[in-house]
Amino acid sequence: MNKEFKKRLRPMNSIPSLEAAEKIIYLKIIDYTEQWSIRKMKGFDLARERLQELFEQRYKQG
Repeated sequence: MNKEFKKRLRPMNSIPSLEAAEKIIYLKIIDYTEQWSIRKMKGFDLARERLQELFEQRYKQG
């Protein structure tokens, strides 16, 4: 991630203020978080399905 920040900030040697640099870093962190939040681990689909079944059995509605 640090490498990514350097890549984004290096060509912007004329960043007008510290706030501008902070905004660039903030937006990159948001993007990074979004990418990782939708990522699934290998094999987790099977476990997720089984957990869903167990949850439904235990907490049946009605």
